[in-house]
Amino acid sequence: MIKRLRVRNFMSLKDVTIDLSPLTIFIGPNASGKSAIFKALVTVSKLLGTSPVSGPFGEFNLEPAVTLDHLVWQGNSGLPIIFQLWWPDDSEDEPGYTLKIEKQARGWSVTQEKLKLAGKWFDSAEDTFEHDTEKIGKRTWKAPYRATLCHLVAPFIHDKSAAPAITPLLEFKQSFGEAWRYRISANDIASFVKIKEPRGSEQVYMRENGRGLSLELQRLQGLNRPLFSLIEQELNLIFPHIRFINFQSERFGVGLAFTTDRSEDLVPGSEESDGVLLTTFLLWRLFTAPKNLKVCLEEPENGLHPYLLSKRIALLKKFAYEKIPLQLLVATHSPDFLSALEDRRDMLEMIRVVEFSHSEGTKVYKLGDMEQIDKLLSVFNDDIGELWWSGAIGAVPTGQQKGYKN
Repeated sequence: MIKRLRVRNFMSLKDVTIDLSPLTIFIGPNASGKSAIFKALVTVSKLLGTSPVSGPFGEFNLEPAVTLDHLVWQGNSGLPIIFQLWWPDDSEDEPGYTLKIEKQARGWSVTQEKLKLAGKWFDSAEDTFEHDTEKIGKRTWKAPYRATLCHLVAPFIHDKSAAPAITPLLEFKQSFGEAWRYRISANDIASFVKIKEPRGSEQVYMRENGRGLSLELQRLQGLNRPLFSLIEQELNLIFPHIRFINFQSERFGVGLAFTTDRSEDLVPGSEESDGVLLTTFLLWRLFTAPKNLKVCLEEPENGLHPYLLSKRIALLKKFAYEKIPLQLLVATHSPDFLSALEDRRDMLEMIRVVEFSHSEGTKVYKLGDMEQIDKLLSVFNDDIGELWWSGAIGAVPTGQQKGYKN
């Protein structure tokens, strides 16, 4: 689990430090920077994984046609983008990982990575990374890199000669895991999807909008029926009319369907409620999450009656605190979702208020005491808009947010 994240010069995040918990709930107006926080984690995840900063096939893309030139603060490609991460065992003043990216003559490059390898600090700005190989002798990596070290050494993960040097890097990557941002849509979840890979393939079908859930669940049903049944049972506890999850195979692909107590025929996914579809996706994601996954979820209250929100929060808390090392970050605009957090101690630990000023960018604040909670809920419930007009809980001085009324 990441306990703290600092980001500089990325999207609206000019310089922000965020304390994270196993379940962190971000509240703030549109365009305040909530999604930018999620995208920062996704960017680090991609750079540590399959995406180089630059290479023969083009520059890094966070999303189609979204490059680092689009992501840097105010489009100023003369600024470095810096990510720093703290784990629970790290000291307050020394992040466990620093990644610095700068645009140079040949494009964007990794100019610094700082992390502990085999118990010793490695700083690419000062040190050279070397490892042996079985076929081409010694490889030497010196910054600036075209990618992170985790990405550069990936071709050698099965090389016995390289193993002693690169194993600590692989262990570091595992400790970070992956980060995914989900903006799920009931319409996309219900869509028919064609199979593009042989059955049993490790291909990830799922898109961030939920399209592909039918294929993922169908594959899970074949490979791990007990886990699939757990998802069915949990869905039935929330929506008792749903008995089983099924599938429809048509010439245009595979789609979700449900056996319910309301019809003798299968009910196509497109005919079920948004709440059922969105909950099915969330249950799949939680029950199948790999170790150390960071799930960034936009508006988890969507499609649910307020009565069910306490169950939604209980589910998120169960997986964040009890199940596996899964870290959940959610963004919400719903006063009902916050009201469902009945324990005030949960609010102090989980809630982060996100605000934006044109001079300082996005700022993120923890609630300091019970008085702030009372004020937040009072303003939130009486007039949800007022919370976002600066000064509602004393985060950003009144008047600094251009365009919002005082």
